[in-house]
Amino acid sequence: MPIKFLMVLISALQLLVACDPQTISIEEQRPAASCQPNQLCQYNNQVKIWLAEQKITPETPFEIYLSLPNGVSAQSAKLEGVTMYMGFIPVLFEARDGLLVAHTMVGICSERNMTWKLVLELNNQQGHAEHVLYYFDVTY
Repeated sequence: MPIKFLMVLISALQLLVACDPQTISIEEQRPAASCQPNQLCQYNNQVKIWLAEQKITPETPFEIYLSLPNGVSAQSAKLEGVTMYMGFIPVLFEARDGLLVAHTMVGICSERNMTWKLVLELNNQQGHAEHVLYYFDVTY
């Protein structure tokens, strides 16, 4: 009986943790381009992603810019923590001056330096879905 109680207590404590350091990175893959975090990144499929400013701080709004080639459309976008699990933040892009722009922000946690990623789902020119990952660092 005490072992079952201990297991239930440990499980309940894990559910109460808001953000938890990852021992293994939760990223699925690296992008198909060699890009530095917080910098302009151009992918093999001519997709370009960049931030309005290079220094991003948590709980402060910032903009993400997206340039897509003709025939490619964005289906969905979200932000996910890489350094720590933070759930996900939906990202909505709006058309502005021939680009797509998203106004967003990320939360703060116990890590002063966090890596985040934008997970972008696109429909390519053949109508097939593909994912693009853009990594950026947030510091406070």
